[in-house]
Amino acid sequence: MIICGFVLIMIASFLDALNSKQSDEYSQNTSFHPSLSSDGHSDDGYVSRKTDVKGGGIIMLGPIPVIFGSDRKSIKTLILLAIVLMLLYFLIFM
Repeated sequence: MIICGFVLIMIASFLDALNSKQSDEYSQNTSFHPSLSSDGHSDDGYVSRKTDVKGGGIIMLGPIPVIFGSDRKSIKTLILLAIVLMLLYFLIFM
């Protein structure tokens, strides 16, 4: 089972590396948009794109959860998930 896990991780890493080389669109922070400035002259045409990544995680140490996240909505969702996991733990192991 452990060997299967390592093999799956290696395959996923290999496929991810192939996809990142083929998809150059997501790896750049700028994209070209021809535009005119307010005085009618063309500027360099590059517009910066800002991305916002939100997420979090739970580490279960037995029945005790350690929760971390980047925003309130993620943390609230993880708290509910932690409560469900704690109840499952107590139902199964007690």
